[in-house]
Amino acid sequence: MSILQQANTGEGTGKKFRLIVRSAEEAVRVIRDKLGDNAKVISVRQVGGEGLKRFISSPKLEVIAQVVEENEEAREVIDQTVTESLVNPTPAKEKTAEKAGDEEPAPNTKKVEVKEADENGNDNYKLLSKFGFDKALLSDIRSWSNWSKLEQASIAEVLKEITVGLSDRYRSITETMCTEKVALLGGPGVGKTTTLCKFLAHEVFMNKNLPSVLKVENGVPNPDDALRIFCEVVGVTLFRESESIPQVDENHPLYLDFPGFGLSEMDEWTGANQILDDLGVATRILVVNGAYDREIINRYIRSSKSVNATHIAITHFDEMTNSTKLWPIILNSNLAPVCICNGQNVTGDFSTSVLNQLIAKTFPEELYSKGFASYQRI
Repeated sequence: MSILQQANTGEGTGKKFRLIVRSAEEAVRVIRDKLGDNAKVISVRQVGGEGLKRFISSPKLEVIAQVVEENEEAREVIDQTVTESLVNPTPAKEKTAEKAGDEEPAPNTKKVEVKEADENGNDNYKLLSKFGFDKALLSDIRSWSNWSKLEQASIAEVLKEITVGLSDRYRSITETMCTEKVALLGGPGVGKTTTLCKFLAHEVFMNKNLPSVLKVENGVPNPDDALRIFCEVVGVTLFRESESIPQVDENHPLYLDFPGFGLSEMDEWTGANQILDDLGVATRILVVNGAYDREIINRYIRSSKSVNATHIAITHFDEMTNSTKLWPIILNSNLAPVCICNGQNVTGDFSTSVLNQLIAKTFPEELYSKGFASYQRI
């Protein structure tokens, strides 16, 4: 469901409206249906709940659109020219001439059309690369069967087809539900214990369950000060001996917290696997820092095979400029994505809607704006 409100941004003389939508496609439809063909997009940004609100809401897009009055047609041409210059910058002298286009709108209109043509064809690859698309992802996209059509498509069509293609490939990942026994594993400093606290908060406040935590040392010191305090606050019991844990079932899940394992400490990984087998833990989540270099993340994924990892959780998602680096990693990891985490504290955003989070951060705002403008001119 979309939200349409009249906005007062102080720009221009046309009426402005604020839309809250789930996707770019919905924004295009709402703008066309509610505002008409004279509407144009001024800005696009992602919005969402703060802290624990993310447990129950997915991120959305805030779109500011303006309905241009008839006497502003010449102004619209200039605005579109400035928008196009974000992708294909023009020399300073040309920009001065374009801004003077109130007296000569025809030459400016022609210039916009030329720039639009340049953004199609083989330049689509360069455009995506310029806006920060990961090279590995671009290489995968160029291998798609419909890439030959995308080479000649408008940027709006390219964005739509990439969104559909990535979504379809994500949904092809085998979905594995979490069981009542869950272990979180990963390297030192990736935010593993913080992620565990977010899981516990989700269980207590959203699922109304009574989870327990088993702190496992596995021969490596594993302090429990911060986790113990958090457990006391939310009413979760923390155990250090497996013999002491109560009956585990759907309403009383058990979470296991391991110390961080380095990439070179394969004995620790295999030792953890034996402990998990002995305790009958089926769900084994690898926690990785999404801001890490791709090769580091892939090395952790390879190491996690020693513990037969089943899922992957991404932390520090807010530190990434875009999510394109993660697509090839997730699609090729053979691990089921379980959550996305932002922030370095337990009250930071947490979402199990991994696909929505990835899509929302795949395309930069400038590219979304260009896509909306292209839809309006189709």
